[in-house]
Amino acid sequence: MTITQLRYIVALDKFKNFARAADSCLVAQPTLSLQIQKLEHEIGVELFDRHKNPVITTSYGQTVITQAKTILKEVEKIETLIRQKEEEPSGPLSLAIIPTISGYLLPKIFHKFRESYPKIDLRISELPTPQIISKLEADELDLGLMATPIQNRNMIELPLYYEPFVVFFPKDYNGKTKQLSWEDIESKELVLLGEDHCMRNQTLKICSKATLGKLECSSLDTLKKIVELSHAVTLLPELAVDPNADKTGRFKAPEPVREVSLVYKNGFFKQNLLQALRKTILEVTPKHLLEKKENRLIGVS
Repeated sequence: MTITQLRYIVALDKFKNFARAADSCLVAQPTLSLQIQKLEHEIGVELFDRHKNPVITTSYGQTVITQAKTILKEVEKIETLIRQKEEEPSGPLSLAIIPTISGYLLPKIFHKFRESYPKIDLRISELPTPQIISKLEADELDLGLMATPIQNRNMIELPLYYEPFVVFFPKDYNGKTKQLSWEDIESKELVLLGEDHCMRNQTLKICSKATLGKLECSSLDTLKKIVELSHAVTLLPELAVDPNADKTGRFKAPEPVREVSLVYKNGFFKQNLLQALRKTILEVTPKHLLEKKENRLIGVS
């Protein structure tokens, strides 16, 4: 039994397909298949039912793979400890970002991070909060960048900045845009993101008496375009708007804000890579958002 064989069976269990599992392990499909067969022959039990499509992991295979994941995680810890002796941070790091952050933050950090830390293999995906939490719990992700707090005891939250919500108006809106209260815009129809987005719940907490629009959007860009062509309004994170081009208004103090954090599972061990990413994000974040002021923190749930 080898570490490589354990990686192969974990990959096949994940993808349920020999070709996709081989691609993920950067090997030819016959190589992966042969090594899995050798492992099954060695332990005397079939780990996968190959007569099914997609491939199904047997009940005994599930037990073996659960232990294999634990072993591979410990091997990764050893590899990380060895790399941490190097002066320059290195190694793989997987990150998922919620869509209401990635659109404006990802372009700022991606190339900067790669230039500053070329030995870190940063892999980024865009996912809604529930999927990020699920993948963190399953050890399929290292870090999540999302709005917090998320009320999950298995997770550790490292707050980065505090971002106000602003009101986004149609371009022809001529009303009050400073020191707003909800009463100033309650006659307007409120357009929201879909239910997959945690910002929807945050918006509803701020605008609890709103008249909801009949249209839900899948992205901030779509949300803005709908508002620009209608008489509706919406709420957006401050960094998602252009103060010189967009028609926006700010709430009276205490302003509603969202906390944005890096989130990771208890037992996370790539602390040097985490700190490298944190440093990069803070470098591109406006300084006035870094302090936790006396604002109204809007939770996710």
